[in-house]
Amino acid sequence: MTHTTADQWEARIAELLSPDGLLPLGWLEINGNPALLIGNIGSSQWPAFSKSNQLSDGQPDPMNRWTQAILSNLATQLPSLGIGEIRYPFGEPNWPFQDYARRALGIEQSPIGLLIHPQFGLWMAFRGVLIFSARFEVPKPYPSTHPCVSCQDKPCLNTCPVGAFTLENYDYLSCKSHVASAAGAACREEGCLARNACPVGQVHAYEQPHQAFHMQALD
Repeated sequence: MTHTTADQWEARIAELLSPDGLLPLGWLEINGNPALLIGNIGSSQWPAFSKSNQLSDGQPDPMNRWTQAILSNLATQLPSLGIGEIRYPFGEPNWPFQDYARRALGIEQSPIGLLIHPQFGLWMAFRGVLIFSARFEVPKPYPSTHPCVSCQDKPCLNTCPVGAFTLENYDYLSCKSHVASAAGAACREEGCLARNACPVGQVHAYEQPHQAFHMQALD
């Protein structure tokens, strides 16, 4: 098969995922099989997720359960594509999604550990990867410049109120403790201050309810 076939399948998957705000992000190969990384850019999935049963039913891990429902339903709608496996960045086993994203998008880590895209900045999330049973050629990622190389001030490293981020480490416990405290209201309600300080892709920053949802997950 050709790149055109991969492009056609990607277009069909994008069409089916569009109402839920998820989208194909890039192709890679996993154990020799074509694989398509799925995720969201900015708060693209928030309108659909915020109205979902998974968010309102009071059960744990609503976004993870919502993602599984959307992608499982996608696989049943497209049996001709031969989606042999769906992997998620949560649960067990612990799949290497940062490696998948590097290979699919040609991007690298920011100083605070999150992968950074030259256009979308830190505001891209990886929700799953579709692995196909059929073998076909997949497009290679376009070469990507690393925006952090030319960033002199590194505001992402100087903004956290408790200094949780360094080039060597993320102090999760200090971050979690601060976010849960009275002093952490800004982080808890408006999102991670270090992440928001990055100047790249600010137009794609998560909406406030979306930011607060993720910060609550630190509890």
